[in-house]
Amino acid sequence: MISSTMKISFGIVISTIAALAAPAQAASLDPTFGSAGTTSTAFDYYGSAARVVIQPDGRIVTAGQDALGAFTLARYTTSGALDTSFNGTGKITTTPSSSCSGQARALALQADGKIVVAGTSCPNFNSTRNFTIYRYNTDGSLDSTFGSSGKATVNFSAGASEAYAVAVQGSSIWVAGYAGSNFALARLTSSGTLDYSFGSGSGTVTSAVGTSSASASSLVIQADGKPVLAGYASSGGTVFALTRYTTNGALDTTFGVGGKVLTNVAGTFTGNFAFATSLAIQSDGNIVAAGYANSTNTSYYRFAAVRYTSTGALDSTFGSGTGKVITAIGSNDAIGNDVAIDANGGIIIGGYSSAGSQRQLTLNRYDQFGNQDYSFGPVATTVGSANAAIEGIAIQADGKIVVAGYGNSPVTFVVARYQ
Repeated sequence: MISSTMKISFGIVISTIAALAAPAQAASLDPTFGSAGTTSTAFDYYGSAARVVIQPDGRIVTAGQDALGAFTLARYTTSGALDTSFNGTGKITTTPSSSCSGQARALALQADGKIVVAGTSCPNFNSTRNFTIYRYNTDGSLDSTFGSSGKATVNFSAGASEAYAVAVQGSSIWVAGYAGSNFALARLTSSGTLDYSFGSGSGTVTSAVGTSSASASSLVIQADGKPVLAGYASSGGTVFALTRYTTNGALDTTFGVGGKVLTNVAGTFTGNFAFATSLAIQSDGNIVAAGYANSTNTSYYRFAAVRYTSTGALDSTFGSGTGKVITAIGSNDAIGNDVAIDANGGIIIGGYSSAGSQRQLTLNRYDQFGNQDYSFGPVATTVGSANAAIEGIAIQADGKIVVAGYGNSPVTFVVARYQ
């Protein structure tokens, strides 16, 4: 067992939080939202929200999937009720024409309010997974001006491809994931066609990262228009992997080594594993990658955060000089799935931790130096009598934290708001 006091191991700050030792939590469910702070939405007998965004008017949009492989969306009012101005019910189910299960994993809002959802399907009933992107109007209808009747697909010559992240900047839509065993990135025009000014005339780029398999799971666009991807790669184990590209799709040689950064979060040892699930860019341009990792002390996964300078170097002002923090929450796995930066520069990671055999919605916050913010939490919320997890985080203009994921039995979209 790891001690419940903070200790240094392999140059990494490892903080273990025992539930009984933690001080009183300041973050709590907002009783004005849903039912005592949470709301759930069923899509037949299974629904899991992958990401959440907040519209300028405060309404909350979530996207995910159902058991049959349909892309599913739900929109809520500021009080947590389904917004019936959205498709008449507050819910949408879109089934790809596909021979495999579709999976919606990413969500973004355009400046005009249109909603972009990205994931994967097997178009035209072939057996190869492709990037799949839908765009919806503000009323929930498919946008017929995008792609083919609201849907665009992108295939890569490298083989099967799946999208895990989407971002919108100006008139460009960026989608990232993997193709074959490589990081993959595509840029689409506002009409849903590939942007042939990107990626040497193809609209796409793929990058081999590490020694074998790699996949991007998150994407952010810097203020200068350069896209940054994060995920995992094989390299003496499994490591955080980041790439940055120029605006025309070439690897940015001013970032890391040849545009790539690999980070052993908890050091190199047999069975080491680290996976960056999410990215955020701070106001100073530093890059925060969050996810989960194990350590030599235990086989369990821990919340993990790594901060990089704008050149891809580990930020020595974070994590007691290491640039890295891993945090155990409870005595079992703690998986970080998304990250957000609050107005005070606090780094908030959401995912799940376990109470016995049951997963709980879990939030944790770090200050600007990577120190555990005990005035916040960690916060763990049980949803019904089944497993629950946060998959996406968004922060309202008033600082309240909205999370989305899954919970209950049967499994439903779960949205919660914390204050």
